[in-house]
Amino acid sequence: MTKNKKIKLLHLRLKDDMYTFYIPTYQRYTLRAFEQPVHYIKTIGLLKYVLFLSRQYLNILGVVCFMASVIACSYFVFDIQIIGTMPQVNKQMMTDLKKEHVDILSPLKSYERLNEILSNFKTIYKDKVEYINIYQVGSVFHVEYTKRKQDKKEKDDYQNLYAKKDGMIESFDVDSGLIKIKKNDYVKKGDLLVENTLISTQNETKIIPVKGHVYAYTFNQYEASVKNVNQDQGEVFYQLLLSIRAKLPTDAVIDKENVLQMTKTRSKITLKVHYTLLEDIAIKGEENEGNH
Repeated sequence: MTKNKKIKLLHLRLKDDMYTFYIPTYQRYTLRAFEQPVHYIKTIGLLKYVLFLSRQYLNILGVVCFMASVIACSYFVFDIQIIGTMPQVNKQMMTDLKKEHVDILSPLKSYERLNEILSNFKTIYKDKVEYINIYQVGSVFHVEYTKRKQDKKEKDDYQNLYAKKDGMIESFDVDSGLIKIKKNDYVKKGDLLVENTLISTQNETKIIPVKGHVYAYTFNQYEASVKNVNQDQGEVFYQLLLSIRAKLPTDAVIDKENVLQMTKTRSKITLKVHYTLLEDIAIKGEENEGNH
């Protein structure tokens, strides 16, 4: 009979001389047309929660308020955050945002409008702000900026450049001054590298600023030691090598690294390494100072 009426019986079970089953809600009235007694027990699924909410006024009110808040958050500004380190600029930005019709409970702005406001703010605060960005996250309107760094005018320095250690010249990067050496020259500590004096064809002397760097290959030997406590030799080697590398000048580049020897006594283990480094050997000397 249920097949003829196309009634869907789900989870059909026999329990205590009684059949239990589920049917779709829309077929309940069709089932009641049968002469067999039918007892309703409960409703399940989505319809159950809809019916449950419909019987409770406060729940309906809560759902309506929730939906209204979701819609409001999707269309209106509920908070404005200015991320920056200058209080006066922050205050002025709040005033300028109101001029751009950005305020609490004002409508969220389109992408095109955000770009327009950003362009205006870049113009207004170009002398105070290095970087600025304007964006929206949810219902929060953000303005983020960083303070512009004041450019410091560099004073001219007329001191000569001298070699702070022995080395073979690899290259030089001199913006101002008279270069006294050339590539592949071997210089000793104290030799004049860049001079502040120019002599014209009319034999006139002119003092000029000196600014630049002189790079040379330097030759250095380092060693490090640890107590001999029967450690693994490979681990000891790398421990000593890292210790030696930590002693190298921070601005130097390793060109060659040659292990000279690793010695072991009853009390300690010592590693000696020879380095060819590429580094800036120029150091400032006294103004108008001659060769050392």
